Amino acid sequence: SLAPILSVKPNNLFIRVAVSFLFTIIMMSFAVIGKAFQGVPKTGSRMMINRALSMNAGGVSEDMKPFYALGVNIAKQTGAELKSILTKEEISVMLEGYNDSMNDKVANDREILMTYGPQLNEILTGRAEKSFLSEKDAGLDYFNKYLLSNVKALKSESGMIYDETLAGTGAQATPESTVTVHYHGTLTDGSTFDSSVDRGEPIKFPLTNVIKGWQEGVSMMREGGRAKLVIPSELAYGDAGSPPIIRPGATLIFEVELIAVA
Repeated sequence: SLAPILSVKPNNLFIRVAVSFLFTIIMMSFAVIGKAFQGVPKTGSRMMINRALSMNAGGVSEDMKPFYALGVNIAKQTGAELKSILTKEEISVMLEGYNDSMNDKVANDREILMTYGPQLNEILTGRAEKSFLSEKDAGLDYFNKYLLSNVKALKSESGMIYDETLAGTGAQATPESTVTVHYHGTLTDGSTFDSSVDRGEPIKFPLTNVIKGWQEGVSMMREGGRAKLVIPSELAYGDAGSPPIIRPGATLIFEVELIAVA
C-alpha cells in the first residue's frame, strides 16, 4: 500500500515484535485472500485452496484446515521481520516455546520472560540495528550511483531523485491533486514490493493520502508524463519501514506514469 503509516520505531524490539504478533492475531483478516479470488467461482476457488492445502498440510483434516490457514496468515504477517534476524534453528526453538505456552506446558513463564527477555531484546535489537544500518547504506549507495549514471536526473532540496523519462503535456499535478497513475515499486535490491502495472489496473487516490516522496515527485509531473522517483526513507516509511514488505530505513524506487489529474 502507498498510504504511509510513519510511526516511531520502538526501542524495545522484543516488545514491538510481541505486540505486533498479538495485534495480528486480534486484527486477523483474510481480505487479501478474498481479493485474490475475486471473479473466480466459489467452487473453483475452493478447489484451488484445497489443492494448495493438500500440498502443504498433508496430515491436517478438512475441519482443521482453516486453523492451518490461520497459522499461515500469522506467519505471513509477522514472519518476514523475524526471518530477517533469526536463524532457522532459532525459529524452530521459538515455535517450540510458542507451542508449549499455547498448550499450557510452561509452568514458569514469568520467570523465563524475566530471565531471558532482556537478553532476547538485546540480541534482537542488535541484529535489527545492524540490518537497519545495512539498509540505509544500500539506499545511499543506490542513490549516489543513480545520480552518477543518470546526468539528467534531479535531486530535490528534500533529498529525493526525480528523473523524467517522458514529458507530459496535460494538466500539472499539485500536492492536493487526486491522480490516476500506473506505478511499479521496487527496493534497492531490485525486488518488487508493489505494482499496479503487474496487477494490470491503474489506481486513483488523493496525493494527500500518500508518502511525502510521492506528493513531491508526482507534483512535478503533467498528465501523460512518466518519471522515476528514488525516495529515501525519510520521505517514505521512515526508520520503522512497513514490515513485512518494506524494511526499516528502505529507499524506494518508483516508475510512475501519470494518467489523469483531478
